[in-house]
Amino acid sequence: MIELIGFLYSIILGAVITSFTNVVGLRVPRKQSIVTPRSHCPSCGHELSPWELIPIFGYLALRGRCRGCGERIAPTYPIFELLGAIGYGYSYTLYGFSMTTLLAFAFLSTLLALAVSDLSTMLVPNVILRITAPVLLVLTYVAGATWWSPLAGALLGFSLLATVFFVSKGGLGAGDVKLFTMIGLVLGPRDVLVALFLSSLIGAVVGMGLIASKKIGRKQPIPFVPSIALGTMLTFWFSESFFDWYFELM
Repeated sequence: MIELIGFLYSIILGAVITSFTNVVGLRVPRKQSIVTPRSHCPSCGHELSPWELIPIFGYLALRGRCRGCGERIAPTYPIFELLGAIGYGYSYTLYGFSMTTLLAFAFLSTLLALAVSDLSTMLVPNVILRITAPVLLVLTYVAGATWWSPLAGALLGFSLLATVFFVSKGGLGAGDVKLFTMIGLVLGPRDVLVALFLSSLIGAVVGMGLIASKKIGRKQPIPFVPSIALGTMLTFWFSESFFDWYFELM
């Protein structure tokens, strides 16, 4: 019974926290306050009532349209809230009441905020990284990391992405380099390589899909952070299973 309550609480917490990180990801890169003004419709300025702010269900109750002007509400909000709820619930399922679960929550929320920022502005705000990186580092150590693993992971993540940044001559953003430095702090040197591989694979598949469907042009830049976020969390959750499977095949 306690496990079920913890699981349900994690799902609700994930949706609520992600509702907030949506605001952070949208406002911080635009240098706007995350406190004021209250959440409102960008088209008509209608301030959202408490029930309209209920994650996922508020969007469904409004049928995806503003109650003030009837303008369509971007589905990004409920989609990310749902991802946050699923991610929090799954993390609790894997790790239970532990510091690793708290680390997973903070890591996922950081990545979702940055993904929203990248989707809306193509920016990875330094202020989000400066605030979250020390918190994630402390949680990583408390969760049981050796003293050298976060440092080696950050150095490797930075080195690899910095090399790609300079070789690609702008094909990769400097924000992605900083982001992978932070990811290395959490994942360590081995798993940061896995995260980079998965992120690149996901990004390539998404890019080819968008080009094939003619939603973007071949030389048009696309946000890479959502792919990084997915590849990184898959690594966080499944890297041990992946390596167990790999060594069984050897």
